[in-house]
Amino acid sequence: MSYQIFDMPDGRFAVTVTIEPDKTMVRAGFAAQSEAEAWVEGLRDIMAALGAPVSLAVPEYPGSLPLDDVLAFLRKAPTEAD
Repeated sequence: MSYQIFDMPDGRFAVTVTIEPDKTMVRAGFAAQSEAEAWVEGLRDIMAALGAPVSLAVPEYPGSLPLDDVLAFLRKAPTEAD
């Protein structure tokens, strides 16, 4: 299971959680990055009890990623159809 915290355009934060192989859930509306991080820590505790580790999806970016920048990058990225 992996997660990533995103800066939303409205100034709030969201967390995406991906359960392999293809299920992604979003928890949005955190007023501060610290609230999103606390939620992730709670998720880690629950998943540790189940024996399922939770890791950062993009370890190179341990903070939050600006969603607008990520979406702009994805729009420019080549697709399988290209």
